[in-house]
Parts: sequence; structure tokens; C-alpha cells
Amino acid sequence: MKHWFKALILCLILLLVLPSTILAQQEPAPEISARAAVLMDYQSGQILFAKNGDQPHVPASLVKIMTMYVALDQIKAGRASLSDTAVVSERAWRMIGSRMFLEPEEVVTIEQLLTGIAVVSGNDACVVLAEALAGSEAAFVQMMNEKAEALGLPLSFVDPHGLSADNVVTAEGVARLVRAYLTDHPDAIRFHQQLSFSYQPRSAKTPIVQNNRNGLLRTFEGADGLKTGHLEAAGYNLVATAVQNNRRLIAVVLGSSSEAKREEEAAALLTYGYRNFDLVNIAPLLNDKTTRVYKGSKSQVGLMVAEPIIAVPKGVGATVSVGLQTKEVEAPVAKGTPVGVLSIYLQEELVKQVPLLAAEEVERGSWLKIMWDNATRFFRDLIRKPR
Repeated sequence: MKHWFKALILCLILLLVLPSTILAQQEPAPEISARAAVLMDYQSGQILFAKNGDQPHVPASLVKIMTMYVALDQIKAGRASLSDTAVVSERAWRMIGSRMFLEPEEVVTIEQLLTGIAVVSGNDACVVLAEALAGSEAAFVQMMNEKAEALGLPLSFVDPHGLSADNVVTAEGVARLVRAYLTDHPDAIRFHQQLSFSYQPRSAKTPIVQNNRNGLLRTFEGADGLKTGHLEAAGYNLVATAVQNNRRLIAVVLGSSSEAKREEEAAALLTYGYRNFDLVNIAPLLNDKTTRVYKGSKSQVGLMVAEPIIAVPKGVGATVSVGLQTKEVEAPVAKGTPVGVLSIYLQEELVKQVPLLAAEEVERGSWLKIMWDNATRFFRDLIRKPR
């Protein structure tokens, strides 16, 4: 079962037929002065631009993306709800930096806390949320790190709000975190796209209205999130995401020199992505491709991939070639069973590798079919045995 067949390298070329209006030569990538930056295509998960994407960096309030992710996981699992309430502790009230201006012993809902975190980056809201969902900040931070490990991301957290310079992320890790976050919780974007948030503390006569610190929500077409961050040790950080023509891009900028600069460079990355890349569906290339199935009701099973969309540069002559490496499988085979590896090349350069999956279920064959396949494999291996 672990024996790999000879790789089937298929010279399958997909000519990208582009409208004449987009046949211009690809623009150069923008100059980015920030310490690190990444542009990711959400649908394919491909990195379209990277500068020091794998270098460790202090996230500041970008930590709160994971805080909200873990909280929404708890809600999705039924262990909490948006309407649940929490009592503000004195520790939460004493938090410095960005705040909702919560006061001790106030009762707030989980939904209010999530909105306060997403829109005004409330450090006090993070503490209340952590205490409400996990009993303590330390326990909640453990949940954050367990989530990062489960996602396979190089992220390390010591608090739920990002005030510590000991939190560590990478630009690529943050982009992949945001992709997973929005995939698992697509409705979460409603928190991040709000332009302002109003909260009236118990002692206040009127509500306190604070604006969202992500200026791109007001200036960039299709922008709907996601999070800002700043510490002296971190510089100015921004995760910006936008949707244009039903396509989402994610830009991560770490260590900019100012709020204006981080927005300028994030906007430049998003613009570069929309102007210079197209999405291509490679699923049609697998329509008639199969791999051998032994001891099954069928002798072949079709192939598919979980994410058939790839991002490719716009321009004349752009091509995609695909290489398939398949292995023999034995029935029963469930739909989605890994049966090989698909390598995707752009102009002979490897851009992505994804698992090949069985496109359908194959049940166990009759006893006669099983005996025949056993004999076939026996004589095949006998012939292949070195002399």
C-alpha cells in the first residue's frame, strides 16, 4: 500500500485566455519599507508577495486576531454564546492602552466584548473575555497557543491583548492565521468592518464613541478588515483585507514607521494583487485522470483536489503545467482519501503542491475480484524482483 507507482508527469498545459484589456506586462511589486510584509490570495492560500515573511516580529494588538478566533471557536462549539454575560474584574479595569473604558463590576455581553476588541482594540475587553471563557488569562493564552499549534503556525503568545513584547509572530504566519480565521468564522468580518463603536460606561452620562483605527476601511475599495497594532518594540502593524470582484486578498505589514505608512503600503500591496494576478481553476485538468484501485468494485478511481483554485500572474503566454504522482490504493476507498500529490508549475517553476484525493467512494469488490487482484500483484512483484 505504501508502494509508489512511477510518477506520471503529465504535460498538461493550460493557456490562460485573457481579455485584451489585461494583456499588459505585469507591474513590478511595490517597494515596501516596513520590516516585513506579505500579500496572500485568500482563495488559493498562495503568497503573492513576501518581504521577510518568515522573520519573527512583535505583533502588538495583532494578537487579538487569535483572541477572537479562540473565542468564536468556543461559541461555535456551543460552550458560550454571544448573549452570555461577563463581569468586569478590577484587573481588566486597570488595563492600559486602548480600552473600551469598562468599569469594575459592570456586566457586559460577549458580543460587546468582541466588538470592542475588533473595532477599538480594547485591552480591557480582552482580559474580561479571557476570564469569562477560560477562568483566567493564563488558561486562555494556553488555548491560544494550542490553536496556533493545531494550525501549524509559527506563533507564540504570552497574553490575549498584545501589550507584551514577548509575543512572537511572522508576517506569513499572521496571513495564514487570518485565512483560517475567516474560513472557520466568515461572519467574524462583521466585527472588523465596523467604522466605530459606542459604549457607555456605568459612570458616564453619554456613550463614548471611538473610531476604528484601520483607515483603509474608509479609503480602499472593498476593504472590510481586519486589525491594527502598535508598540514601540513592534512599530506600526496592520492586517488589511479587501474584496473586489468576489476575490479576497490579505495584506500583512509589520514594523512600519507610522500609521499613514502602514496603510499606504498595505493599500499598495492589495492594489498590486488585484492588478497583477488572476485565479485559475485547475479542476478541469483532472476530469479524466484516475489511479489504480485493487480489490475494489471498480479498478480505477477519479482524482480531485480540495482547493483547485490557483493564483497566476496576468499576461500573455502565462501557462500552468501539472504533474501527478499517484500511489496504488486498495478498496474500500472513501471519497477524499489521499491517493497522491499534485504539483502545479507556472512556466516550469513549482508554485504549489497539494494532496490528490479520491473523487468518489469505491467499495470492496467480490471475492473473485479480490483473488484476481492478489494474483495480479503477486506476479507483477515477482517480475519486478531484481535478479
